[in-house]
Amino acid sequence: MVQIHGYVYVLALLLMIPAAAYAQDGSVQEKGIAVFIDKRCYTCHTVKAESAQVEAAKEAFAKSKGVELKESEEDKDESKGGDLSNVGADRDAKWLTDFIKNPKDYFKDTPDCKKLAKKKERKKFKGTDAEFQDLLAWLETLKYGNKQEAGFESCLKE
Repeated sequence: MVQIHGYVYVLALLLMIPAAAYAQDGSVQEKGIAVFIDKRCYTCHTVKAESAQVEAAKEAFAKSKGVELKESEEDKDESKGGDLSNVGADRDAKWLTDFIKNPKDYFKDTPDCKKLAKKKERKKFKGTDAEFQDLLAWLETLKYGNKQEAGFESCLKE
């Protein structure tokens, strides 16, 4: 009887692992979006596949800070950084890490791209290691297919 009880315990434990992983997925999204908002990544990038969640997080962030988010005309230019809805499928963790920590090395030196770079400085990620990991984990989950605006021209070298 003790042996059967042990098997039941192990089986119950194994059944709980997928549930725990599923519960964690929501927190990966929430934490990643929170960093995306806090670090103002949305001023250059969209995530159309999760736009409802991003907009809700922006509103909650503004409310928590007691401010009203006002986007400037420059912030409304979604073509600057493009949509990230498929970045997890298009890029691996190493590329994302290198890019986020030192983005300037990845951009073309064409006149149009240089002009665009002057509008919004391409900066290294400025946050804690935990924030970086939360953002990276979320970006890796973004595999919704291409949702880029028609006519978007990337300034990335490759």
